[in-house]
Amino acid sequence: MMRPDDLTEVAAAMRSAGVGRLELKGPDFHLVLACGAGDAPVATEVALAQPDAEIVPVAAPGLGTFLRTHPLHDRPLAGDGEAVAAGQAIALLRIGALLTPVPAPANGLIVGALPEDGALVGYGDRLFDFLPQE
Repeated sequence: MMRPDDLTEVAAAMRSAGVGRLELKGPDFHLVLACGAGDAPVATEVALAQPDAEIVPVAAPGLGTFLRTHPLHDRPLAGDGEAVAAGQAIALLRIGALLTPVPAPANGLIVGALPEDGALVGYGDRLFDFLPQE
């Protein structure tokens, strides 16, 4: 059985190797370890998935600049490995002063964002990998 301290050690090893994200999938689990840019490892996320759950893409509902964080806040709308509710804003697309939310397609987990924050994206571009859950 893996302890939380073990995950912190794995995250520290990932940071020293320059690995920002590790994803493991099994028949009844989905493990995502993500390390931030600070000196200490960021909290890791562990998610138990339904055995038959598949990762689905979340596409851009329009075009604009991809933002994971609202310009007036410090925290991303939804971090990697974070559980979100159906319809919850998980990112924003900015065109000039207009901010358009990117909604979660269902209850589930954000597996990872694909474009860099601040990247220009077009309609239908894949923004996130998403793991639906009940």
